[in-house]
Amino acid sequence: MNNQIPDLSTVVEAERKMFGKYVLPIAVVLIIIGIFGLLSPVILSAATDGVLAALLIIAGFTWFIHSYQMHQHHLADWLKPVLLLATGGVMIALPNAGIAAIGLMFILYFVMDAYRNFTQSNVHAGHGRGWFIFSGVIDVVIAILFFVTWPQGSLILVGIFVGVNLIFDGVILLMLRNAVSGDHQ
Repeated sequence: MNNQIPDLSTVVEAERKMFGKYVLPIAVVLIIIGIFGLLSPVILSAATDGVLAALLIIAGFTWFIHSYQMHQHHLADWLKPVLLLATGGVMIALPNAGIAAIGLMFILYFVMDAYRNFTQSNVHAGHGRGWFIFSGVIDVVIAILFFVTWPQGSLILVGIFVGVNLIFDGVILLMLRNAVSGDHQ
């Protein structure tokens, strides 16, 4: 496993190749959706639930077609597509339950990220150890916030955290775009 942190020029070049001339519009759209999510977190939570449900349903149909084409005959071979379709269907039929499930996934994510940050602080003792610890503490606080307000709090918190993430992603894309255009001048 490579523990090397990539340099900025490598990251910028990868982003430039991936998004090309669409970096600015993508960044602006991400920021606008993120701001909308902060203003209407319940709507963004529902949209997040809908997008994840759609992905699960698409994956279920894909696996269903794959299993059919491979002439699968065992019940276990059909379990995955059925579970994907059922989970996506439940998330659409019961969006509050889907949003609550997303809240549980956020709890798990932030606990795992906190663990990673705390263990990385020992590995990189001289390279920003304090930032790893700070990030780990913030992860724990966010996980606790989701946990103590679950399931009702997920309705608002999911939208807020997705919105904040979209804003940061948009700003980062703008910064990378400026770094790329600054490199080519």
